[in-house]
Amino acid sequence: MKPFDFTFFRVLLGICLACAVQSVRAVGLPPEPAPLHVKVTHPGTLAARVGTTLKYKATALTVEGPLNGTDLCFLRMMAGRDDLGNPTRGQLRKLDLSRATFAAGGAPYLRKDGPLTVTGGPLTLPPYVFSQCGLEEVVLPERMDTIGRGAFERSALRSVRLPEDVVVSSEAFLRCEALAEVIFPRRFVDLMPYCFNGCSALRSVRLHDVQFVSSRAFLGLPGLEEIIFDGTVWHIDGWFVADCPSLRRVEFGGCLLTTGTTFASACPRLEEISFSGITLVSHFGLPEDSPKLKERQVTGYVKRSYDHFFLSPSSDLSRLSTEKLEAAATSVLLAYETPMRRSRYQATGMDEAFYGMAWLLARNSRNDLALRLLSILARTAPGMCAKVATDSVFAELTETPAYRSLARQILPNLNYKELIRCSPSYQTGAEWRASHPRRFVYAAESDTALQRIRHYFQTDYIAGTGDELTRLKNVMFWVHDHIPHNGRLLPKARRTAIDLYEAMRRLRYDGMNARAQAIVLAELYQSLGWPARFVTCQPKMYQTDEDATVVTVVWSFELQKWVMMDASMAAYVTDENGVPLHPGEIRQRMKDGRTLQLNKEANWNYQQRVTHEYYLDNYMAKNLYFLSGYLENRPGVESDKRQDYITLLPEGETAEIGTPTYDDAWFWQRPF
Repeated sequence: MKPFDFTFFRVLLGICLACAVQSVRAVGLPPEPAPLHVKVTHPGTLAARVGTTLKYKATALTVEGPLNGTDLCFLRMMAGRDDLGNPTRGQLRKLDLSRATFAAGGAPYLRKDGPLTVTGGPLTLPPYVFSQCGLEEVVLPERMDTIGRGAFERSALRSVRLPEDVVVSSEAFLRCEALAEVIFPRRFVDLMPYCFNGCSALRSVRLHDVQFVSSRAFLGLPGLEEIIFDGTVWHIDGWFVADCPSLRRVEFGGCLLTTGTTFASACPRLEEISFSGITLVSHFGLPEDSPKLKERQVTGYVKRSYDHFFLSPSSDLSRLSTEKLEAAATSVLLAYETPMRRSRYQATGMDEAFYGMAWLLARNSRNDLALRLLSILARTAPGMCAKVATDSVFAELTETPAYRSLARQILPNLNYKELIRCSPSYQTGAEWRASHPRRFVYAAESDTALQRIRHYFQTDYIAGTGDELTRLKNVMFWVHDHIPHNGRLLPKARRTAIDLYEAMRRLRYDGMNARAQAIVLAELYQSLGWPARFVTCQPKMYQTDEDATVVTVVWSFELQKWVMMDASMAAYVTDENGVPLHPGEIRQRMKDGRTLQLNKEANWNYQQRVTHEYYLDNYMAKNLYFLSGYLENRPGVESDKRQDYITLLPEGETAEIGTPTYDDAWFWQRPF
């Protein structure tokens, strides 16, 4: 007997089940509502267009046209929240606003600490507009200027594509716990604090060209594992990432123009920070509370770093990617040369980055892009732009007709001697002295701190024997030889000769900046009984040109006058008779066109000879416009608070640097 064949019954059973399912669908469950497409021609009419039947049934909606507060309130109710933040029966999960704009007026769309109405422009998504709503997918307009504060906070959003050239305001996506994907545009303007705070599903973030990333832009993201910047970042604040317990790596693969200070905070699994692109100006320091981070991977080019222990600058130009450099320049120029918006939060150090970028472009024979960047600096920082005339890297560029045309805009700054010559005179007279009877004072040789310095440095041995001027030079040359000049380094220590010197050695710094050198030199002189002080020399364009210098002035008993000693360049300046001069006398001789002589030993770290043309005609001519110093001069004066800081200005000039005086005779008064 053959076994029974069940095939017929299996087929019959399948047909019956299919019929049953079709019956259930036909009788028991309603079909999925078709997506709505509504065009609003007049603000405030969205509710009439949608109708009451679909208000709480629609799951997908496309809206075109201008939407005011009344329309946005209706959208909120469709998406599950009313204007008081209470739940509704709304089922809207997908919203397409790609052809929508926003119009002022209408009813409040939300009552959060008072009624919120549409007050921004047509391309501004209003603050808190979809907070706590059930929206899972939103298509934003291709053109937007701002996503308002808290626009999607605590919503059900799963993924979002940000528009081009947009500002993402604070808390825009706060605690969107389902948000797993953020697609950043090719370019955007600002990423503000706390914008993704609490987005626990977000694992990876990739950003492209961005003008500004705020401190704590990435704060409190428990699932975030990596942040990648593969475009041009104009400025990124310190502590831009914090409290991200799963973060393992951060990569800068494009061009980083400027940064804030401390890199990150409270990222216990952070192991890798890599710089594979170009870094122009970095202030980044080591992350806080990130114990797994041991080192930084630097395969790209770093032009300037203010913290060598976190990031060391490069001298190897083979690491420089010309392609990335040109892409960064194009990004910057696009923002300045077109109607594109520029960030309000750009750091003042951007000028240094722009100059550095132009320098690298000229170094790579891209004079066309370099010249366009310099035209920006001619408007924003003419003092910095003027350095082009004295930098050999720009020699080929300065011969072009285009540069000569640009130079006419910044001519007063290109010739620093001419700027000094045309400056107003000082107001020498008794008026200031009558109203300010105080004098500059100097610590006595017997001062305990000075005696410690004398013993620590063995300054008697350093000064040696010979006439007074020889001993003054010996001390200056010792500082030049034992503390190399590095303009990027100022040890984090109390500003006394011993503390600065010990910090340099302990931290293995390869030198110190001119300010630290001048402080050390002044205190060495004081320990030997010579009144001395350090004087800050700043350019007329001090607010945009940060390239100032600091020198030491010491009182010569034999000459009965002040003498300048510059340890950073092993330099001093004399008149035609070989008499050493102080900065005020040097400046006046420049103004009068009289003879100045630079000592033949002047050099920079024994690597480069310092010429008269460079040092006097350009560097010091630029920096002798404003002169500043402390009224009290003793070890550690700059580390103490509330010390009188006096700035000598030409008559009629203003500068927000300490207390002004226009009396040069008072500023250069005798020490006794």
